[in-house]
Amino acid sequence: MKIVNYEQRPNNYDSNNVWVDADNKLHLIIRYSNITGRWTCAELGTKVKFGFGTFRWYLEGAIDKFDPNVVLGLFTYGGVDYINEIDIELTKWGAPSSKAPNLWYTVYPSTLGIDPERSNKGTPIQGPYTTHQFTWTSSYVALQSQYGFINSSTENITYLYETPATFASAVPYTSAPLCMNLWLMLGRPPMNGKDIEDQGQRLNVATVNGFL
Repeated sequence: MKIVNYEQRPNNYDSNNVWVDADNKLHLIIRYSNITGRWTCAELGTKVKFGFGTFRWYLEGAIDKFDPNVVLGLFTYGGVDYINEIDIELTKWGAPSSKAPNLWYTVYPSTLGIDPERSNKGTPIQGPYTTHQFTWTSSYVALQSQYGFINSSTENITYLYETPATFASAVPYTSAPLCMNLWLMLGRPPMNGKDIEDQGQRLNVATVNGFL
């Protein structure tokens, strides 16, 4: 995997906010730079492109307690906005309410002019370990989230969504890198002014489909 910058403007990204530890766990953090006076975010993606298949992330972190302005993205991205993209996003999009939806699925079409398929839910996380995946086929995309580190696709499901049959002809088909980012909505700082690391919300990724 490599450090990339897909520029969720006006965010600033720092390669020092991404690293792999001795246990082969990937870490992502958001922190304030006293040198630049800016908040810095984390982003990376695979060097190779992937097509149809199942893609799974094992996350360790208090993702249901993220600051409302924090966004965690797990996604494919082909380089052009609003097409050929599959997103799992964990965020409240700035809403401070504890009842605000914090899990968002989006599947963008293969071409412009077609509305994306979206679904969201407010979900508490039972412990710091969660599994998130999507299965991408030529006729549908199925996305789901689970409590714990789960290898089975049928256990401990907290949310599940599949694109409808009416979207089959619009399912993205262009191979794309697999990406992750941890960023701030509209570049707004965390509401309490603390680094994600300082809040005990550092995000660890045990593995991403074995690519690490």
